[in-house]
Amino acid sequence: MAIAEYVQNQDRRLVLRDVPWGDYERLLGLFADRPLRLTYDRGTLEIMAPLSIHERYKMLIGRMIDVMTLEWGLRVVAVGSATFRREEAGRGLEPDQCYYLSNAGKVADWSRIDLDVDPPPDLAVEIDVTSDSTLRMNVYAALKVPEVWRFDGERLDVFLLVDDAYRPAVASLAIPLAPIAELPRFLSRHTIGDDTAWTIEFRRWVRENIPTPGEG
Repeated sequence: MAIAEYVQNQDRRLVLRDVPWGDYERLLGLFADRPLRLTYDRGTLEIMAPLSIHERYKMLIGRMIDVMTLEWGLRVVAVGSATFRREEAGRGLEPDQCYYLSNAGKVADWSRIDLDVDPPPDLAVEIDVTSDSTLRMNVYAALKVPEVWRFDGERLDVFLLVDDAYRPAVASLAIPLAPIAELPRFLSRHTIGDDTAWTIEFRRWVRENIPTPGEG
């Protein structure tokens, strides 16, 4: 029988222990149309309902990645918070955002990504403003996701998978020109109230400060 534990923090989180893989998959189907994040790690299941500030940062980072890949002509396929899981590893989760870049041409069917035959996304994004994604990093590592960005409301950190563990890095491997140190400055303006104006400002800054690959 699964043991439930309510985790008290800003996000609404429920942790269940001793959950069989089959029950995890049934819950994925049950909650498929609901804004919940399920993280499964060898019998431990965390169910989280993100708050609005979490979603604001998630969407803004997504806009930044859209701008950068468009401006620099990078092939990208965004798959949002799709569920990634592997029964053999006993782990699964939904990233806050995730993207295929260099591996975009290796996915057989975008309507159903299967990690038993398809590669994992090249980049995942985690928003840590109301919860800590440290435990989720073990799941990402088991799923072989090469790179994870974590934003805590002030800092944006890049982690690259080296062997079976993540190591901090100063630059992105998936988007090498991404100005990691500058992105939090734009994210701090999440209350501007106009995402179009915000995106135009970010795009202008990118064009003025980062040469397009091949120029010069």
